[in-house]
Amino acid sequence: MRFRLLVVSTEDGFIAREPGHPPADWASPEEQVVFLGAVAAADWAVMGRGTHEAAPRPDRRRVIFTHGAKAPEWRAPTQVWLDPEGLTVEDIARLVASRRPLRDGLILGGAAVHDWFHRQGRVDEITLTVEPIAFGAGVPIFSGQAPGDPVAALRAKGYEPVAERRLNAAGTRLITLAATSTNGDIQGI
Repeated sequence: MRFRLLVVSTEDGFIAREPGHPPADWASPEEQVVFLGAVAAADWAVMGRGTHEAAPRPDRRRVIFTHGAKAPEWRAPTQVWLDPEGLTVEDIARLVASRRPLRDGLILGGAAVHDWFHRQGRVDEITLTVEPIAFGAGVPIFSGQAPGDPVAALRAKGYEPVAERRLNAAGTRLITLAATSTNGDIQGI
C-alpha cells in the first residue's frame, strides 16, 4: 500500500488563502490536468472535511477525515467519513476493502491530513506543483510551517526532490519528492 501526497502550492508555500479556498480557483490548467489524472488513477483519495466540501464529488472514492464522526459513516456508496484519531492507514484500508482495495492512496489535504500521514510515516511520495504566485499568508502545506519556498519546507520534513519539470511558459513547476530514511538515502519510489 502506497500513499502519494498531491499538493499545489504558491511559491511562498501556501495551499490556499483560507480554508475552503479550492486550488481550481488559482492553479494553472496544467496543474489541473496533473490533479485529475492522479485522482483517476488512485484507488482512494483521503482528505479533510474542508477539502471535500470545497469540491464535493459524490462520484469519487473518498475517505473524509472529520472530528465530527463518532464512528465511520458511509455517507455515499464511495465516501466514508471518519475521525482518524487512534486509527492507522491499515485500519482505513480494512474499512474500505469491501468497496475497493486500497493499494494506491492519494492524500489531498488540507494541512491536518498532511500532518496525520507524515506523523504515521506514510507519505511515500509527494507530487508538488509550485505555481508562480504568492499569497503572502494562508494555509501552509503542514501545520506550523513558516512562509517560504515549499521545496525547502518539504526538505525540512524529510523529503528530497528526485525529479522536476516545467509545466508551462509561466513557470509552473512539477516536482516529485521522495521520503528519506534516517541515514539520508531516498526510499524507493
